[in-house]
This record gives sequence, C-alpha cells and structure tokens, in this order.
Amino acid sequence: MKKSGYWSPYVSGAILGLTLLASFYAAGRGLGASGAFSLAAGVGVNALAPGYAGSLKYFSRYLDQPQPLLDWGLFLIIGVFLGALAGTLASRNFKIMFDKAASMTVRTRFFTAFGGGVLIGFAARLARGCTSGVALTGGSQLALAGWVFVIAMFASGFLFAALFRRYWS
Repeated sequence: MKKSGYWSPYVSGAILGLTLLASFYAAGRGLGASGAFSLAAGVGVNALAPGYAGSLKYFSRYLDQPQPLLDWGLFLIIGVFLGALAGTLASRNFKIMFDKAASMTVRTRFFTAFGGGVLIGFAARLARGCTSGVALTGGSQLALAGWVFVIAMFASGFLFAALFRRYWS
C-alpha cells in the first residue's frame, strides 16, 4: 500500500474512544460540539442586544451562568481545532484547498459548503445534539436514540452518495 500520510482509522478510532472515556471520567459528561456554537451565538446576541437575548428562552439557559464563556464545551471546540491543526501539521498534510467537482467554481463550492454547514448546525440544535453528542456519547451509553441515529446516518449517507455522485464527477 502507498503511504498516504493520514492517520490509521483504527488508531484514530481507539484514540477517540479513549478520549470519550476520559471526558466521562474527568468532566462527568461525553463529547458534543453543537452546544458550544449555541452558547457563542447567545453570548454574541447578548452583546449586541442584551434585552432581546435575555427574553429568548433558548439563549437564556446559556446566559444564566456567571461566566458563560468558561463553558467546557467551548474549550472542547477550541481543543478540537487546535488538535486537528497540530495533527495535520505533524503529518505534513496542511494546505489550503477546496475540493470540488470539475464543473464547479470555488465560489459555488464555498457557498454550498457554508450553506450545508449552516443547515446541519441548525438541524443539530433542532435534534438537541450533533453527531458527536448523539452518536458517540449516546451510542457509548447504549442509548436507543444514538443507535437509531447512527444507522439512519449511514443509510442516508450511502443513499445520497449514490444519488449525487454524478454531480461530483
């Protein structure tokens, strides 16, 4: 096999599992990312319009804390970014690029990726959890919702990959 410079998925999976175990032990909770983005949005809205943010039930739970920016989830997101950056720099795979179809412009790819990210972020909060929260944490606790989500995620991923593959090539 050709050396690709990427981490082994088996080693990465084992490290992720140990990280999840360590988060249960050290923080008393599993991994989850979408809550940190809601917290940051709530703090941002509160900075711009304090009366409005406080009146929203959704943001009030984040703003009731004495120091909301010292939340564990926010530091988790910062650590994920820094860890990913360190991993890619260590493997010498870092470069800024846009993967796209041959018939797609970089601008179109950027806006479709950004729009997809916004939609999946909204869906994660609507579902009250993201893939790391529902699949990893819920699945590790043998929660039925976690397993149903993982099965549905893989099934829909295979289906839509087959449907949209022709648009990519």
